[in-house]
Amino acid sequence: MKFAYWGGIKSGKFQLWQLFELNGKTTAVFPQAGKKWPAYVIIYRGGSVQLFYEENGEVKTKFTQPMGNDKEGQKHFQLCGAERHWTNDPKVFHNCFKFVFQQDIVMCPYMLFGYYGKLGTAEFNQMIERREPNMKVDLDYTISELKKRRNIIPYKSDKYYETWIFQKCDPNPDVCLERQKNSDRLRVLTQELLTEYDIPYETFDIDSDYSFFGLDKELPKEMIHQDQCLSFDLPSHEVIAERCRTILGLEEETQED
Repeated sequence: MKFAYWGGIKSGKFQLWQLFELNGKTTAVFPQAGKKWPAYVIIYRGGSVQLFYEENGEVKTKFTQPMGNDKEGQKHFQLCGAERHWTNDPKVFHNCFKFVFQQDIVMCPYMLFGYYGKLGTAEFNQMIERREPNMKVDLDYTISELKKRRNIIPYKSDKYYETWIFQKCDPNPDVCLERQKNSDRLRVLTQELLTEYDIPYETFDIDSDYSFFGLDKELPKEMIHQDQCLSFDLPSHEVIAERCRTILGLEEETQED
C-alpha cells in the first residue's frame, strides 16, 4: 500500500521519511516554505536523491547527494539540492506528478491540488478554505491517484509536547503560537478538502506506535524524539502550559462550531 502524508510543520515528517528509508521504501517530499522557494519535489530512493522542477517552461530534473539523517540532514531534507533560481511561477510543473505518484509515500502533498504556499500561515489556510489554488494541476488525475492511497492526517494527542515543539519554531513566542494555531486549523481544512473529493483518509496520532504504517523494521528510539539543541531559550513550563491551554480552547471552539 502507498501513502500520502498530510502533515504540516512539526508533524513528524523527517522521522517518517527515515522509517520509510529504513524499510527500503521511496519518498516524494514537496517543500513547505512557500514562494520564497521555487516549486519542486524531491524523490528519495535510498542513496539516490532526484529533484523535479520547472525552468524556462519545461520540467527538468537533477540528481544530488543525500544529506544524511543527522541534525543537518533533518534541517534540510525538504530543501536538499533545491536552487533558488528555479521558477516559483510554475506552468507545467504538474507534468512531473506521474513520477511523484510512483513513490511509496508523498509528504506535504498540497501542491498536488495546486496549493503552493507556506504551511503554518493564515494565507495558506485561506487559499485552501476558499478553494483558490495558485498553481495549474490536473485535478481529476490528482483525485484519482490519491484515492488509490492511504491518506494520513497526523495529529498529536499530547498537546503539551506539541506546544513545546512549536515553541522551538522561532525566538518570538507569538510567532510560534500563531504557527501552531494555523497548523491545527490546517488539519481541519485538509479533512474537509479530502471529504469534498470523496478521498478516504485516516488520522494518525504521532504519539502512538509507527507500526500504524505496517512496515517490518522499527524506527530507532533515538530518531523519534526531537533534537533539543537551540540557539535561544525556551519559555518556562508554566508559560508553555498556558499556551497549550490556549490551543485546547481554540480546538473546543472549532468543535462547537
